[in-house]
Amino acid sequence: MDKIRALRYFKRVAELCSFTAVAEEFDVPASSISRRVRDLEQSLGVELLQRSTRKVEVTELGKLYYSMINEAIRQLEQADELVSQTFEAPSGLIRISCLPSYGEQHLTPLLEQFIQRYPNIVFDLHYSDDLTQLGKDPVDIAIRGGSAPDEHVIAKRLSKNEFSLTATPEYLNTLGKEIPLNKQTIESAHALQYRGPRGLIDWHYFDDDHWVPLKLSTHLISNNGKALLAAALNHRGMFCVPSWSICEHLESGELVQVPTQGKVSVSPGGDIGIFLLYERSKYQIPKIKLCVDFICEHLQHHLDRTNEQI
Repeated sequence: MDKIRALRYFKRVAELCSFTAVAEEFDVPASSISRRVRDLEQSLGVELLQRSTRKVEVTELGKLYYSMINEAIRQLEQADELVSQTFEAPSGLIRISCLPSYGEQHLTPLLEQFIQRYPNIVFDLHYSDDLTQLGKDPVDIAIRGGSAPDEHVIAKRLSKNEFSLTATPEYLNTLGKEIPLNKQTIESAHALQYRGPRGLIDWHYFDDDHWVPLKLSTHLISNNGKALLAAALNHRGMFCVPSWSICEHLESGELVQVPTQGKVSVSPGGDIGIFLLYERSKYQIPKIKLCVDFICEHLQHHLDRTNEQI
């Protein structure tokens, strides 16, 4: 039995609770995954997994065994990558998870430049708002918006993530109200709201030295930034978005930042940004270090300067 391979298979089955998902990840038949884990169980003389036609669950002993081997397997995989890599000709797979809009607008073009310089690198890009757990999910680098994370990872701030209330000049004209808009006018206007992985993103208004939630007249909800942008450009309402995501539309005048009597935000009182996240141990691997440094060099503060020019 190849015990190292069996341990790797068991580790991922314990995390995903699915032989099929692990088989797709390793590109082998599900029966091979099951057989290797069964061999491991027989060699240990214990049951690590409970199998049924519907699901796979980790036994109590399996959870204990997983907790003991998890870090060892991760260190072994990182050691394998480290000794096989060189800075002169880095190669292999880099897995990146990123916010969809940020990834499409800013990361994808940048990675094309990186590939020109290091053609033997292969990227596995996952553009999603789903939260990523570095060290558990199969991700080397994550890019997320929000406050600086509490996780035991390195977080490098790439840019601000300030939200502004935005609409077309044509839509603002339909409101027939005095500028800047007051709280009541904002609440009566058509709101285009974003749904994040944790639910609907509310708007808040700074009034009388404190933040209060706005009672919005919502006309569209979507977890897709492009859908909200298309609706806004079609004069269907106002949306609260990061300035970095609509720079070109603000510069062209298609969209304008809506003047308001009080500040409007989705993160009242918070200092939020776009952060690049990675594990300290993985930074030793040449391909990861080169990629992290390249992204930071080209994106860090660039968007902040761009926003200041708008």
